[in-house]
Amino acid sequence: MLDISGIKSRAQQDFQEALRSAFWRKARAWLGKGCNDLLSYHDVFSYLKKQQQFNRGTQSVPLDQIVGSTGRSNDFDLAFYPRQNETEGRWINVAKAKYQGKKPPPVLLYKVGEAYFVEDGNHRISVARANGEATIQARVIEFDVSNLTPEPACTRLGYKLR
Repeated sequence: MLDISGIKSRAQQDFQEALRSAFWRKARAWLGKGCNDLLSYHDVFSYLKKQQQFNRGTQSVPLDQIVGSTGRSNDFDLAFYPRQNETEGRWINVAKAKYQGKKPPPVLLYKVGEAYFVEDGNHRISVARANGEATIQARVIEFDVSNLTPEPACTRLGYKLR
């Protein structure tokens, strides 16, 4: 087990590695003209606010299905690697707690089709992704999209929202 200074050092190293990964992911996306951005929940919310919502309780959610954020879509890339140093303090605190064996509370996610948006827990998701985890515990609120037309070419969500 690491001591406090070792935990902080490891968390700082992990943050810098995640920040570098985000940079290289951005460069690869730019060169390949791909997309590496998180979806902004607010960009699609106006189409969803009239949809019925269901509280699905706490469940294990695959990190790969989390594609957007309600308020931090510019702070993290699509793999939830941090894009700027401003997130370092919070990121390191979350990582230190993890390395000390503290169990974090579940994140809060909105489910739209098979995709999830983060309401609370962006840094916890980022740390989990950086540590190679495949799933995260989350409280899930699901939007009913059964009356929306599936159209994968229309949006990254796979639904025609207009």
